Amino acid sequence: MGQDLSKRLKVLVVDDELFVRMMAIDVVSDAGHDPYEAGDADEAVEMLEAEPYDVVFTDIKMPGSIDGLGLAALIHQRWPQTHVIVTSGHLTLPDLPQDTVFLQKPYRTAALSERLHSIAG
Repeated sequence: MGQDLSKRLKVLVVDDELFVRMMAIDVVSDAGHDPYEAGDADEAVEMLEAEPYDVVFTDIKMPGSIDGLGLAALIHQRWPQTHVIVTSGHLTLPDLPQDTVFLQKPYRTAALSERLHSIAG
C-alpha cells in the first residue's frame, strides 16, 4: 500500500522545434506531471506572467527577443521559486544562473524524468 508522495509538477516545456517539444511533453506526462508548452522564450514569459509553474524545461538556442539562457536568468530573477532545466546540443557548457540544471542533447528521457522526480520530492 505504498503511496507515492511526490508532488505533481506543472512543467513548462519551451522549444521551437515541435518534434523535440512533443517528445519532452511525453516524458513529463509519463513521469506523472502536468506538461504545458511554449514555442519560444517570449511565449514562455507571457505564460509565466499569467500563472506559476514549478519547472521550466527550455532549449537554449531559440528565435525571439531572448534565448533559453536569457529565459533562465529572467526566471531566476523574477520567479526564483521556479526550477529551471536547460538543454542544448552544443558541447560547451554555458554560464547558468545558480540552481539551474543542464542536460546535454541528446539527453536520455530517463535523465529528464529523474530530474523531475528529484524536484517533486
